[in-house]
Amino acid sequence: MQNNLTIRPAVTPDIEFLSKMDHSIKTDRVWQMATFNESDSMRTDFKETQLPRAMRLAYPRSPDTLVNRWGDYNAVFVGCIDGAPVSYLSLSSIVTENLIRVKDLVVDQNFRRQGVASQMIQFAIQWGKERNITRISMEMSSKNFPAISLAKKNKFHFSGFNDNFFRNNDIAIFFSRKA
Repeated sequence: MQNNLTIRPAVTPDIEFLSKMDHSIKTDRVWQMATFNESDSMRTDFKETQLPRAMRLAYPRSPDTLVNRWGDYNAVFVGCIDGAPVSYLSLSSIVTENLIRVKDLVVDQNFRRQGVASQMIQFAIQWGKERNITRISMEMSSKNFPAISLAKKNKFHFSGFNDNFFRNNDIAIFFSRKA
């Protein structure tokens, strides 16, 4: 979709505005985890599951802590339409592993499902390439089906999980791809 998105580095005055965006999502599907233990092996499966009704999922990190987390990131970018911020993306890089990690990707509710998140991801991939980064990863809750769909749409592949990863004890699932 054409939306005239411009992406720029975030500046301090953006933080208060960005932290007030609605970070929650609505979903009617999740990835349900099941673990199978046998005497000589263990297997974990994830299965896309339709929920009986849509649920609202809170963001796994408090938006109020964005100002504190800002300094932990290598880069924070803001997506703007007509000069107004509509999204943000925070990146953390692990130089020794040639990896950038998408830590936050938030799109204002009024601009969701318009390609903004995919444009932000493509920007992050290009940003990494310019720094000789060879891989990019995304982390999300196994309940965040819109983010899972976004990752798959942008050619990310499932690369692992961590149980009780987020403060709310949600399972984090990881997707990665070559930059």
